[in-house]
Amino acid sequence: MNILIIGCGRLGSRLASVLDAEGHYIAIIDNDKDRFDMLDDEFTGLTVEGTPIDIDVMKSAGIEGCDYVVCVTEQDNTNIMAAQIAHEIFKLDNIICRVLDPVKAHAFESLGIPTICPTSLAFESICSGLFGNKSNSKLVHYGGTSIEFNTIPYQRHMKGKLLSELNKKSEEHRLFAVIDSHNIITLYSPSADRVVTETDRLIFAHVVL
Repeated sequence: MNILIIGCGRLGSRLASVLDAEGHYIAIIDNDKDRFDMLDDEFTGLTVEGTPIDIDVMKSAGIEGCDYVVCVTEQDNTNIMAAQIAHEIFKLDNIICRVLDPVKAHAFESLGIPTICPTSLAFESICSGLFGNKSNSKLVHYGGTSIEFNTIPYQRHMKGKLLSELNKKSEEHRLFAVIDSHNIITLYSPSADRVVTETDRLIFAHVVL
């Protein structure tokens, strides 16, 4: 694949070096030529010094023939602007953009640009480490929508109930999957209805945004 990486910091240089070693054609842009020293000595791709959001610089890096554009500078606004230029001017769809601010990341995803938000990922990892299995709720962002998944253990009122009956309890919270005693997850399907057992844990999904 032809991949353009915008930003040759720790992440950008690592991505470029690994993908280059795997045989992909890599071009990488940064406004500081000294950052190219972070690339592996064996790097064979193209390095372009210049402003990441300059159209001529992007063209010199071969953006018009790219399969993917990855925006990973240390500045959210630069990443967002570079992604918008790639999408709107060069009509590219395969763009990945790193955004540190969760609010900006969520707003940008609503425009159809996939984002990676290290801040949100770190937050979820820390909460998981602090609370372990006591945290039964997880928020997932997809495009411009957020979905909350809640894991509910077996409760007395569920005795003798069918999964379909529990699914109809709320219009907002829908049964998504069932975790059995072996921690195997089975997606809920009305065609495979059954009675809830005491070892079940039920995962409900709720669209919050």
